[in-house]
Amino acid sequence: MRRAVRQFFLTRPLWLSIPVLMAFSVAASVGALFLLTELMGLGYPPSFRRSLMVATIAPMLVSGPIGGFIVHLLREVDGAHRRVQHLAWHDELTGLLNRRRFTELGQQALERGLQQGEAVTAVLLDVDDFKQVNDRHGHAAGDAVLQTLGHVLTVSLRRSDLSARWGGEEFALVLPGAGREDAAGIVERLRQAVASTPIVAAGQSLRCTVSIGVAPLRPGDSFDALIRRADDAMYRAKTSGKNRVCLAEAA
Repeated sequence: MRRAVRQFFLTRPLWLSIPVLMAFSVAASVGALFLLTELMGLGYPPSFRRSLMVATIAPMLVSGPIGGFIVHLLREVDGAHRRVQHLAWHDELTGLLNRRRFTELGQQALERGLQQGEAVTAVLLDVDDFKQVNDRHGHAAGDAVLQTLGHVLTVSLRRSDLSARWGGEEFALVLPGAGREDAAGIVERLRQAVASTPIVAAGQSLRCTVSIGVAPLRPGDSFDALIRRADDAMYRAKTSGKNRVCLAEAA
């Protein structure tokens, strides 16, 4: 009940929230007046009408500005909480999930896949020759590469997919509902999108490529095992010439 009330005042416009607060205040004040009158056996003398007017008008005058301040404060606190939560769960540079949050959500997706017999695929991407970008163009250019890759992932993937900066220049994905062939198609389009996206840093136009490893979920897989197989496939993509997609070996 308390959560529902809080959600109401967080999501409704002020022009609706304030009148609701005022109505509650008036109802409580008038109700208290009638209750006290009955409990004390005072009856309803001529002065009762004046008391009723006071019990109605006073809460309206007070609850409006106070209620507005409280609702504003509640929304400020909620906004601050959401910002802190976002920082705790996301990588600051790319805006993608961080490794810890990705692992939590990825494990949940894996468990659902195993329970429901649904396909799940893990993917690891590594930026090719990233050290050379930093050495030749500076770390600002390296950051621009990572930010651009984060943007490409965000706009290219489905809403149900998970994407994270796994560490350094490595990125990780979990694709719920995507089997071996579907996942291969998704990441191949992603590889092409990365290769064709220009990156502007310090007045220079750069391009980058990625090597990608794809590992479909197998019965009995743990999340760590799934990621390891994707990592092995990514390593084969790197050693096979880079800028390509490699599938994990089938059992």
